[in-house]
Amino acid sequence: MTLRILLLDDHQMLVEALAARLGAEPDLVVDSRGPTGVETAVAHAVRARPDVVVLEVSPLDDERRELILALRRRLPGAHVVALSADEDPRTAGEVALLGAEGWVSKEADVGELVAMIRGAAHGRGWFPPAQLAAALDRLRADARGARRDGPLDRLTDREREILAAMVDGKSTATLAEHLRLSAHTVRSHIGNLYAKLGVHSRLEAVALARSAGLTGTVDVRSDPVGAR
Repeated sequence: MTLRILLLDDHQMLVEALAARLGAEPDLVVDSRGPTGVETAVAHAVRARPDVVVLEVSPLDDERRELILALRRRLPGAHVVALSADEDPRTAGEVALLGAEGWVSKEADVGELVAMIRGAAHGRGWFPPAQLAAALDRLRADARGARRDGPLDRLTDREREILAAMVDGKSTATLAEHLRLSAHTVRSHIGNLYAKLGVHSRLEAVALARSAGLTGTVDVRSDPVGAR
């Protein structure tokens, strides 16, 4: 399976170096953009239709916040991975709330970024232990606030079924096979349930669902470890 990757970073030399390194992987097709405004970057992303967007988030200023939100609105099927030189757990918590599904330090080995990209593309987000607690705290707090409005009541039976499977850790590909739907249709359902729940990522949707008491009860085959 070929994955389309979009790199968004203000540091042009880093972008070029990462693009060259990632492009050497047989399953990754890499597009890259240097310094751009929110509208330009989002318009390019909509045209490129990436599976994963790797976005520099340090410093996490208003423009980057808006960029993450805009990407999640316009490309609900894409996965956002935060690339950061900032190790502050509070920043990790905020980007998770905005919709980022993974976090990679700029000091990390490129192999770690490659593994993160492949995992994120299949719905397996990851935050380092030092940042994970803060990320989950922010998501749980947001989910508790949303639960007061009964967010799961807005979902159709199919959307609840898909959300339950997401809680169980099932990938989009596994869901599509089990439900006898195309991957595109499953992604559309996921985008619709994100909009109804007011969330921007799988991680946030799962946190809200668990906070609301939804458990993973769908009989969907577990993905094998390392499945692509």
